[in-house]
Amino acid sequence: MIKKIEIVNFKAYAKASFRFGEGVNFIYGANGAGKTSLMEAISVALFGSQWVRWSGREWSHFLRRGAAWGEVKLYISHGGREIVVVRRFSEKGTVSSGTYLALDGGVVARGDLDVTATLVSKLGLRLDEYANLLYIRQGELRRIFQDTKYIDRIFRLDEFDDVDEVVKDVHDEFRARRERVGGRLEELERRLPVLRSRLDDLRRRLEEAERRAAELEEAAARFREVERRYLELRERYVSLAKEREALEKKLDEAAQLALNAEKDVEQLEAELEAVRKAAEELKSLPEVGDVEAEYFELRQAVATAERVPPEVRSYDPRSLEEARRRLEEASRRHGEVKTRLALLRDVLRLAQRAEGGRCPVCGSPLSRDAVQRHELEVLGLEKEEQRLSKLIDQLKAEVRRLEELDRLYHSYKPHLALDVPSARRRLAELEALYQKKKEVEKRRAYLTAQAAREAEVARRLEELKARKAEAERKIHEVNQRLGGLEAELTAAAEALKRLEAEYAALKTKHEEYLAARSVAAELRRQIAETEKELTTLAGELEKAKADAERLDKALAAARQIRVVLGELKPLMRQTLLKAINEELNAVFLRLRHKEAFKSLQLVETDGRYAVRVNTPTGPIDHGLLSLGEQNLVALSLRVALARALLGQAPFMMFDEPTEHLDEEHRRKIVELVRGLTSIVPTIIVTSHLGEFEEVADVVIQL
Repeated sequence: MIKKIEIVNFKAYAKASFRFGEGVNFIYGANGAGKTSLMEAISVALFGSQWVRWSGREWSHFLRRGAAWGEVKLYISHGGREIVVVRRFSEKGTVSSGTYLALDGGVVARGDLDVTATLVSKLGLRLDEYANLLYIRQGELRRIFQDTKYIDRIFRLDEFDDVDEVVKDVHDEFRARRERVGGRLEELERRLPVLRSRLDDLRRRLEEAERRAAELEEAAARFREVERRYLELRERYVSLAKEREALEKKLDEAAQLALNAEKDVEQLEAELEAVRKAAEELKSLPEVGDVEAEYFELRQAVATAERVPPEVRSYDPRSLEEARRRLEEASRRHGEVKTRLALLRDVLRLAQRAEGGRCPVCGSPLSRDAVQRHELEVLGLEKEEQRLSKLIDQLKAEVRRLEELDRLYHSYKPHLALDVPSARRRLAELEALYQKKKEVEKRRAYLTAQAAREAEVARRLEELKARKAEAERKIHEVNQRLGGLEAELTAAAEALKRLEAEYAALKTKHEEYLAARSVAAELRRQIAETEKELTTLAGELEKAKADAERLDKALAAARQIRVVLGELKPLMRQTLLKAINEELNAVFLRLRHKEAFKSLQLVETDGRYAVRVNTPTGPIDHGLLSLGEQNLVALSLRVALARALLGQAPFMMFDEPTEHLDEEHRRKIVELVRGLTSIVPTIIVTSHLGEFEEVADVVIQL
C-alpha cells in the first residue's frame, strides 16, 4: 500500500507531505487546489521518465515556477517490506545523484531507468497496467467501454497484430531480396560468356605486343648507349656554360670591388689630410682662464639682490622690539583693568543684597552715592577693557607682520649691500669670457677627436690598398680561365651537335619499343583482372544460387508463421476472457446493489467487446444500463482485469470520479468506492465535493 508522499517544488507545491492509510483516502479541495497534482506526483514517483513520456509532457511542466529542482519521495509497504522511492529532477530531466530506491533502509538502485525497473520487478506492476487499470483519471471511468481497442491493449493482444506486421515486413523483405537475388543470378549468367570472350581477345593482343617488343629490342639497346653518351656530353657542355657564367659574374664582382676600393682610397686619403690639418689647428688654439665659478656665483647674487622687496630694504630691526614692548604694556594694562572690573562687579552684586544700608559681608555703611560711583567706574572700565582688547589684536597683527619682515631681512641681509649696476657690468664681462671659453673648449674637443683618428684612418687606408691589389689579381686570373673555357665550349658544342642527330634517329624506335612493352604490361594486368573477375563471378554465381534456395525456404516459413499467428490470437482471447469472467463475477457479486443482477460476462464479437448483465429475464448489454449502473460495471471490470492480470490490485486511484454526475449517481459512486475496499486494500480518491468524507478512513483537505 501507499503510505506517504513528500514533495518539494512540484507544480504549485513548494513543500508538502501527505500520509495515506488502508481503506478510502479522500483528498478534498476546491478546483485548482492541487488534487490532480498530488496524483501526478505519485505517478512520477512510480514511473519517472516513462510517465512523463506517456503523458505527453516535459519535466518542466512538473517543476514549480522559478525553482531549479524538484523532488518526490514515495513510501510504499509491499509484501512485508518497506520501499522508499526518491526522484529528484530539473527542467531537463531527473538528477541521477538524487534518484534512488531503498528497500528496508538499504539503497538497491540508482538513476531513473534502474529505479523504475527495480520498482516494476518488486511490485509486478508495469506502466500500461497502472495507467489503464489502477489510475482512473478524471472523466475516464467508463472509457473502457468507449475505446474499442482498450481491452486488447490491456490483454496485450494488439501485440499479435504487431508481431504479424513484423512477420509481414520480414516476408516482404525476403520476397524483395529473392527478386534481387534472381535478377543478380540472371546478370551473372549473362556476364560469364562475355568475360570469357574478352579474356581470349586480351591474350591474342598480348602475343602481338610481345612480338613487336622483341623486334625493337636491339634498337632500344643502341638507343640507351647513345642516350648515355649524349646526356653525359650535354651535362659537360651545360657545366662548362655554367662555369663561364659564374666566372663572368665573378669578373664583374672583382671589377666592381676594385672600383669601390679605389673610390674608398681616395676618400680616406682626403680624410687623412683633414685629420692632419685638425692636429695643426689644435696646437694654435688660445688658452682662456677659469671664469666659470665667478660667473655663476655673481649671477646668483645679482638675481637674489633683484628679488629683495622694497619693504625689506626700508626695514629697521628696532621696530620689531618696539612693537613687542607696546604689546606687552597693553597686555599688562588689560589684565589690571579686568581685575579691577571683576572686583567692582562683585561689590555691586553685594550692594544689591545689602539691608539697612550696610554691606552684607563687613557690615560697614554703604551709601547710595558710593554705589553710583562704583557703577560709573564699571562703565568706564568696560569701555577701557574693550579698547585694550582691540589694541592688543592690532599689536599682535603688527608683530606678526614685523616678524615676517625680520625673517626676510635676515635672509636677504648678505645681498643688501651689493651694488647691483656695477655687479651687472661685471657679470656681462664674465659671461662674454665664459661663452668664449665654451666655444674654445668645444672646438678643442672636436679637434682632439679628429687628431686621435689619424692612426685608425692610416690603417684603414693601407687595408683598402691591399684589397684593391687583391681584386686586380683576381681579375687577371679570371680572364686567363675564361680564355681556356671558350675553346672547350666550342669543341663540346660541335661534338654535341653530331651526337644529337644520332640520338634523335634512335629515339623514335625506342619509344615504339616502350609503347609495345607498356601495352603488353597493361594487357597482362587486364588478363589478371579478368581471370580474377571470372573466379569471383563463378563464386558469386554459386552464392546467388544458394541465397535463392535459402530465401525460398524463408518465404515459406514466414507464410506459415502468419497462418499460426492468425489462429493463435482468437484462442488466446478466449482463454483470457474465461479468466477475466471468473474474476468479474467474484468482484461484481461484492459490489452489486441489485439482487436482480445475477452475474456479468465480458464477450467479444468481431473484435468488439461488450459486458452483459445476466438477469432473470435475460441478459442486458451494458449500454442499456443507467449511468450509475454503467459506472458499477466499469469499476467491476477494471478490478477484475487487475486481479486477473496482476493477481491482486495493491491500490487504486480515482481523480474526480463523480464530476458532471447528479446527486443520485454521485451517491452510487461513493457506495461503489466504499465497497471496493473489500477487494482493494488502499484507495485514493479526489473530489471538490465532500461526498466521500462520510465513508473515508483518511481525509486530506487541501
